Amino acid sequence: MEYLVGLDIGTSSVKGVLMSRDGKVATVKTKKHNYYWEDKFKLLNAEDFCENCFSVIKEISDTLSEGDNIAAVCVSGAGGNLMLVKDGKSCSPVYGWQTFYDDEITNKTLSKMTKPVYDVVGWPSKLKTFPLAALAYLKGTNPEAIENADTVCMHIEYLSYKLTGAWGITRSMGTTFFLIDQEKGEYYQEYLDMLGLRKEQLLPILPNCSIQGRVNAYAAEKTGLKEGTPVIPGTFDHPSAARGAGVMDENNVMVSCGTSWVVFIPYATRQIPFSKGMLIDPFMAPEGNWCGMKSMPSVSETIDKYMTTFLGDISVKEFDKLAAESSLGCNGLVIEDENTDVSGYSRPDIARAIMENIARRLKEFFEVLDVKTDTVKLVGGITNSKPWCDVVAEITGKKVLVVNGEHAGAIGSAIMAGVGVGFYPNEKDAFNSMGFTARES
Repeated sequence: MEYLVGLDIGTSSVKGVLMSRDGKVATVKTKKHNYYWEDKFKLLNAEDFCENCFSVIKEISDTLSEGDNIAAVCVSGAGGNLMLVKDGKSCSPVYGWQTFYDDEITNKTLSKMTKPVYDVVGWPSKLKTFPLAALAYLKGTNPEAIENADTVCMHIEYLSYKLTGAWGITRSMGTTFFLIDQEKGEYYQEYLDMLGLRKEQLLPILPNCSIQGRVNAYAAEKTGLKEGTPVIPGTFDHPSAARGAGVMDENNVMVSCGTSWVVFIPYATRQIPFSKGMLIDPFMAPEGNWCGMKSMPSVSETIDKYMTTFLGDISVKEFDKLAAESSLGCNGLVIEDENTDVSGYSRPDIARAIMENIARRLKEFFEVLDVKTDTVKLVGGITNSKPWCDVVAEITGKKVLVVNGEHAGAIGSAIMAGVGVGFYPNEKDAFNSMGFTARES
């Protein structure tokens, strides 16, 4: 049987799925990344990161039966983690996107900007943790590191390079690199000049669902993949999840529920999400839709804080069970913040009120973004929780569907792998041919 492998490189872990051509997921494997802190920097060893991802692929390939074949691999995920390469090997750590850089140094390096960052790359300059800020900091503190590097990239692109020996980046992943003019699909020379970057240090910009390269002998030994297996460059994590959940048409709505909750909406043009101040991704451009994203930050942190404050040390399973015992409105309890007085209310009402707090914030996002559709698809870990899905549906007034849930990002990546090797004409046709089941709340 022919299979596809989709990798979803998250902030905290890597997930891989083995999916048949007709969309049946045979295997899911995950491993956590091993970040460490050094002074104020959140770092990752690039070679260890690749070994970790290789081991996930190896665990997947070890599940194959005789006669089975992995036809292609695609790597998608959360971008924004800068690294430098010399002679084909990392010459710096991976600078995690959760590192905050000194504003005084970065602002001095980037003082000659003539256009707002948002206009150029589709993400705002206030995100001072991403590669533009990291490179500006390095330029101001250690310019030789940039000058001496053969290649400047992100960790996901380095993984694809280690698999194939070929470099490449898509416009979607390039958005979180902050160096690409999003509309033109080419590197923005003004930023290169300020950072002291040469174009030959940067990666070729590749179309979605193209073949970047083929698995080399080194990677074949590490992963169990056959030498010559095509590797497809992927996209940013939310656009990949949208493919896996079937959210590809204009004004469809997806909410990706992870560390932050991200509202994802495809639009016909870049101007529409630009006018709303959303994070913009090329998604299926230039032939298809763009998309806009708006993030509700630190949702999981807020949930954990409220659980501890109001309910003590309980498991997620216990939390879900309690919430399921309450009903809409929580008998009058409205939790506004951690100082809310919950005395006199039952534990089930408190648990559900925590969920309703988050769902109200989501409803406000929908109102600000003028979301008119009556159906929303959820992806991410909370999709395993019926109480969470029910609360979102009841508070927002939307029909909530779950398609591929917590695995949507990796499945979207596998879909792109299949398009890349010609199994399907495009991602939408691929999704529609697979008969994925939608669960409704």
